[in-house]
Amino acid sequence: MSDSIYRALKGLSRKENISHNAHSNLPNQFEIKIYLSYLTSIIVAIVVAFLWQITQLEQFKLTSLILLMLGYIGIIIHPAIIFFLRRKEIRDSIKNPLAVLYNNAKLNDCFDKKYMSFLHSKSLEDLEFTLLEVKAERIAFEKRTSLLVGSIERVGFAPGVLALLISLDKLNEIELDWVLSIAYAIPILYFFGAFSHILATKLGRHIAIIELVIEKKKVQVHSTRN
Repeated sequence: MSDSIYRALKGLSRKENISHNAHSNLPNQFEIKIYLSYLTSIIVAIVVAFLWQITQLEQFKLTSLILLMLGYIGIIIHPAIIFFLRRKEIRDSIKNPLAVLYNNAKLNDCFDKKYMSFLHSKSLEDLEFTLLEVKAERIAFEKRTSLLVGSIERVGFAPGVLALLISLDKLNEIELDWVLSIAYAIPILYFFGAFSHILATKLGRHIAIIELVIEKKKVQVHSTRN
């Protein structure tokens, strides 16, 4: 049945996350947590901005803008923070860039083989049907993401930073106009787009694994017939 294949794929995804965290020099899910802190600051800023619009109180306006600026500052300096925390890994990657990539690939090698062995025990028909469904889901997911965020991950935070700077230039008269709205919206859209891209990449890897298993089974069937 295909249910066991889907369970195996979910287990594979979980193993990948565990392996990544286990071999990282940073605390468990540190990068995700620090990104969430930036995102939380911006979300709270949006909530306070709504309160500002309802009450027209200056305290809410200033609080919202400060939280928004803190979120942007965190986003901007994040690469420097990660660079400092991962300085040993970066130093090693400069010495031998490909070695780092190969080590990353090696992390998944052991349990990939285990799950591929399990998938190989399933019928070719179930594997092909699962592959069809997973591919279709990936295409649909990418299209939904594209409709929501477009190509914002390519543009980055620059439009939001620019919109914030333009708004702060007239701080005393600042209103929640379309320019400031861009400053609030861009980080949320970017985070969603980046997260969706990561999911699509992982899904693509699982598709490649299923395709490899199917190819092996077809070769096995062909050899048996001969």
